[in-house]
Amino acid sequence: MKHVTRMIRLLHYRIHTTCIRSILIHSRHNATAAYIRTTPYSDKYYQPIIAEGADGFDKLVIPIDFCADNQNLVEYEDQEKLEGIVKSFHAPMETAIGYGSGVLPQDGYPVDAGTATDTDTSIDTATDTSTAIDTASTSASTTAAMGTSKSDADPKQMDFIFVVKNSASFHKENLLQNANHYSSKSLMWINYIQGKGIYFNPYASINNHLTKYGIIERKSAMMDLSEWSSLYFAGRLQKPVNFVKDDDIMLKFLNQYNLKNAMTIAIFLIESNSFTERQLYEQITNLSYLGDFRMYIGGENPHKVKNIVSKQFHHFKKLYDPILQYFIHRNYLVITDNDETNRTFKTNLNPSSKIKLISCLPLKFRTQLYSRYPESSIKDIVKDRELANNLRKLIAKTIAYSSLVQAVKGVFTAGVMKSAKYALAKRKKSASVLVAK
Repeated sequence: MKHVTRMIRLLHYRIHTTCIRSILIHSRHNATAAYIRTTPYSDKYYQPIIAEGADGFDKLVIPIDFCADNQNLVEYEDQEKLEGIVKSFHAPMETAIGYGSGVLPQDGYPVDAGTATDTDTSIDTATDTSTAIDTASTSASTTAAMGTSKSDADPKQMDFIFVVKNSASFHKENLLQNANHYSSKSLMWINYIQGKGIYFNPYASINNHLTKYGIIERKSAMMDLSEWSSLYFAGRLQKPVNFVKDDDIMLKFLNQYNLKNAMTIAIFLIESNSFTERQLYEQITNLSYLGDFRMYIGGENPHKVKNIVSKQFHHFKKLYDPILQYFIHRNYLVITDNDETNRTFKTNLNPSSKIKLISCLPLKFRTQLYSRYPESSIKDIVKDRELANNLRKLIAKTIAYSSLVQAVKGVFTAGVMKSAKYALAKRKKSASVLVAK
């Protein structure tokens, strides 16, 4: 019976991979084409992990015709550069994700403004010091570290996450090819720093591009998407990214659940009963920054959330379209102004609908929420006026811990001197943004 189940799952994977590949091939030949198809969202697909968390992984059955084209957000101009960087690695990876303003532009950070890629907190606290740097100070220092001249090096930093089956095997092979990317050549030390999180190699020169890449094991990535164990990887995928290599449909399948939960929390946290689509995406983006210590010490651009959504609004609309349709069809959200550019909604949540939404949040996160109400039923919880505040505190607590751990890791993976230098540069840039505003 187990062999039959495995064969069925293998067939699912092959069908889904073929589906996604056909979409990517079509979209690359027709950059203006609308996305082809996305399977409507439904909680029924995710009942095993809703009920059991990670223990329910083996019970998940991906729909035979599943497609998540809403997650295929390609910037065609630089796609060949991104693919070239990924293909240069000999070590195997299942998924390669490009992110940050070097891949998807943000307002306030010109595409050609050096390595000022001011990438997102959900990932970059690991290398807190590697982004959003003054163009003038960066040009000389980074090209020197890369061993290239200003005229030879592309100043725009490309940021990636590689999802791998086994991080130890990846590092072992990658050390043979790219030993100069690592601050330490000790495989034992690298594996220790890796742990269950993300290991970053910043300031790497790949195909003459300044590159930063992080490695995360598939199991850890799936765990975060389904349980919000750290909201580190999951937080990044709640915003637009570029799937440069996409050989694992399970990742996108779980991310649909992650996107739905992000919208659920955002709707609970939005203070007004009426809000625009842009405001909704700003609230979702802001989730990644709750609890981030850099926002309180001047180490991050205070206008970052608006910058991201402003420049990537069309990507957010595509990414969250199937999730919005879910909320609209169930009457959780009502459209009050159907403006094609920026729709306006009002919430329509009664106690019953709130119970349904809260009951489908990631298991670990949901369990922590319930622990704040030790003597209350779910009916009492959804009526609590402090529910939104408790949700906010819980997310902040989760992110504060994981971001601090990754920031400490970043000191070791980037090197102490570079970390200190770039942290100061980043704080200086944040201060200059405040003055400009």
